Amino acid sequence: MIMKKLVTSLLIMCILMLPLALAAGGEEPGGEPVVIRFGYAQTRNYIAFAEGLLDLARKMAGAGLLSDSILKEYEGVDFEETFQDEDINKLWNDICDANIPGSRYQFVREAFFDMSLMEEKDHEKMVNRDDVDIMLTMGTRPGVYFANNEKKNKFINLYAADPIASKIVKSETERYTDNAYAVVDTTPYLRQLDVGYNFLQFKKLGMVYEASETAYIYSAVKEVMQKSEEYGFEVVYKNVTEPVSEDDFDRYYRELKQAYRELIDEGMDCLYITVSSIDYETKLMELLEDAVIPAGVMTLAQADLAPLKYGALLGVTLTDSAEIAEHVFRQLERYSTEGVPFNELDMVCEVTPRIGLNITTAKKTGFDPGFKKLLMTDRIYRNKEIQK
Repeated sequence: MIMKKLVTSLLIMCILMLPLALAAGGEEPGGEPVVIRFGYAQTRNYIAFAEGLLDLARKMAGAGLLSDSILKEYEGVDFEETFQDEDINKLWNDICDANIPGSRYQFVREAFFDMSLMEEKDHEKMVNRDDVDIMLTMGTRPGVYFANNEKKNKFINLYAADPIASKIVKSETERYTDNAYAVVDTTPYLRQLDVGYNFLQFKKLGMVYEASETAYIYSAVKEVMQKSEEYGFEVVYKNVTEPVSEDDFDRYYRELKQAYRELIDEGMDCLYITVSSIDYETKLMELLEDAVIPAGVMTLAQADLAPLKYGALLGVTLTDSAEIAEHVFRQLERYSTEGVPFNELDMVCEVTPRIGLNITTAKKTGFDPGFKKLLMTDRIYRNKEIQK
């Protein structure tokens, strides 16, 4: 009799608790939603963004959180070899098509934004949305915008040149607000410059960048000056304003050529090709062949390995999309399944640098890497376009 009353009481308690559970919307302890809806915002179309987004989707699909259709469709895809401007938008739609009903990760088709294609007045459409929980932001510009304007939802920033100096987050462990997260690596440019200097042994490094606070950060000027003191090389530079419209690119490329010529006249023996608006595929070769390569000036590409396909001599990776995707996925899992507060997730992710060398440019500039340095090189490029 006592047992029967106990069972009856438990049943009544369960019935009374059911509406409360339903009202909670299927939430984890602590109030965090089981289903996380993702949106996406980028500075512009960029190979690293495509690679990072695809690798994150691959991690989720591998864990059964997205349909394996995304794995099959993008099997063997190498964006470094095949990237087109429309690829990221298509990839986003394909990821949305791979949503699995009931999965804790869902991607929102309408929440895709490219800031390079938007009027400034429309930027507010990206933030404080009702249809997302976390925005994936690629690059410095959206990271800064979300840090200043996102009040409702959380955001994860990847591929910012310096998320701390840009004030996206306060430090490697601190945020300005609890809804902010950025992948932080405080030494990528220092590692790149270490490898570049030891590989090329330049004496006078030339740089061209815009005279603005933002460009000063993403062109790694502070890091270059730090390494110049450490190694004893001289730094010479010119300032060129980035293009403000499609019609402004002709002016921009003319001024770049002139800046390169002036740096050569000042004795530059290596050009640090900083992150900028250069269209590597259509314009980098022309820019380098104008004066840099004929003068035997070496080139170190800041923007990873992509410029090496179009004439840059040496590249050292700043990022590794697979390593970063693994790190971000692990943090999302800690947040969504282990109950780790969003503002306590690990932000630091230091990737292993890889070295690339354009052997054709090496021959054209008279640079002999030697056998030992060739053994250190992870990827060799050859450009038929510059063979004469």
